[in-house]
Amino acid sequence: MKLAITGGAGFIGSNYVHHVLQHCPDDSVIVIDALTYAGNLQNLEAVANDERLQFVKMDILDPRVVEVLHGCDVIVNFAAESHVDRSIENAKAFVRTNVEGTYNLLHAARRKGRPLRADRYG
Repeated sequence: MKLAITGGAGFIGSNYVHHVLQHCPDDSVIVIDALTYAGNLQNLEAVANDERLQFVKMDILDPRVVEVLHGCDVIVNFAAESHVDRSIENAKAFVRTNVEGTYNLLHAARRKGRPLRADRYG
């Protein structure tokens, strides 16, 4: 399987990347992360040399994300605005990423003919 893991440089997403690479030796991972305040490449340092890992710096709002998802079997979305104190100052960023960004991923999956599913990954 080829997994696209959005928000994969964040705390939860990076732990999921580590889990997949450790327990699923036949799978490969593309991490898509905008590296905002919540994403940090240091979270992926321990697996950075794994040939099954590819990193793409990209916001899930970018319509070109469909190109990155080419050939992926599964999309696992951890990309999100998550710090509640930031939502008080700028709720629009939360709506854009958490709602519009998720919609963009769903739309990209549909355009690529990928079924939406939950299995051992989600």
